[in-house]
Amino acid sequence: MKRYKQLLQVLTIVLTSLSSPVFGGNYGIRFEKGTWSEVIRKAADQHKLVFVDFYTEWCGPCLNMAENIFTLPDVGLFYNEHFICVQIDAEHGEGVALANKCEVHVYPTYCFIDPVSQKVVHRSSSTQSAETFLDTGRSALDPERRSDYLIDGYARGNRQKDFLLHYIAYMKSIYKREAVTQAFDQLTAAGHTLHDPDVWRTFVTSVNGITPYLKEVSAHYADYCRRYSQQEVDAKLFAETKYGKISDIESLCNFKGKQVNLDMIRAERAVNESQFDAAESIIDRYLADSTADKTEVMERLKFMVNRASYTLKDALPAWKLKCLAYARYLAYNWPDRKDGSVHQLYASMIEQLSADKSLQTAVSDLITSQPFFGNKTYTMRSPKLKMKPHRQNKPTK
Repeated sequence: MKRYKQLLQVLTIVLTSLSSPVFGGNYGIRFEKGTWSEVIRKAADQHKLVFVDFYTEWCGPCLNMAENIFTLPDVGLFYNEHFICVQIDAEHGEGVALANKCEVHVYPTYCFIDPVSQKVVHRSSSTQSAETFLDTGRSALDPERRSDYLIDGYARGNRQKDFLLHYIAYMKSIYKREAVTQAFDQLTAAGHTLHDPDVWRTFVTSVNGITPYLKEVSAHYADYCRRYSQQEVDAKLFAETKYGKISDIESLCNFKGKQVNLDMIRAERAVNESQFDAAESIIDRYLADSTADKTEVMERLKFMVNRASYTLKDALPAWKLKCLAYARYLAYNWPDRKDGSVHQLYASMIEQLSADKSLQTAVSDLITSQPFFGNKTYTMRSPKLKMKPHRQNKPTK
């Protein structure tokens, strides 16, 4: 029990260190602290647009963007150079009136405002990757890529290639999948095929799922590998087959990662059907393989364990302990040592399972014994960092 308490103390220290300023630094977007009139005046004086992040205190995606995207150095460098930036709580103070004026209905919403007219010239929303968020900013600086121009132009029937490519990218950024599909179909119907590098690039970044286009790539796999690269083609096929019908995936050509996707889908299905032995067999086979790249397996395992943590109360004791072992594996082996989510998951499962008196001994034995797979010690040391070689002291004369 003493070692059990010591481990909980270590987990607390790890989680505290991960949230400390050492990892965050003073990077990212610099948000103004003044009133709205002061922000507008500053933007007008510097001939810049105002970038507004409309958020609420209860919005998870808002917090995710604030903590993980706005803080990135390259994001901060771009936004600080081109915009006067401000965060506005849409439910408090002058933010209520501003959100109504800007017709903000979802959170987060990103508005780019002309300080002279005080009109929104470009808007976007939702959780975005760093790359997408940077493109959102670049679009705001280009009148022909702004939201109103694209939406109005599409409604008026503009179907020119470059216009549709910009329109698809915008719709992708705000998760309008049906609009993306419709516009891409119109693009290809006009004779622009995946052989066009611009169309291919849009297909890779914006068109998701096992579509007729993906099946075309599969049917002419060698040709597309010559046109672009096998690595790029494999990456697209892999990305779009992480989920879906097993029969659809099996019908596609062989590509790197196909079997991993099939196996992990089968494992997830087995868990959903309470066939835990079948799921364990698949997962443990990958964890035991010292030659396999476990990056994707770990991503999928994290999702499964996190989801399982919400239903463990009614699960069989053996599956509860197995999920704890998987959470431990993730905490010991996750490649990004600054990502506290896996450590939080591990600590949460220890706390949850140890509340069950019938499992306390088994939990203590599990977390204090040597792991079956992966790293044998719990450390914040990066797996990329090699051990310092031991040097013998030179003999003295």
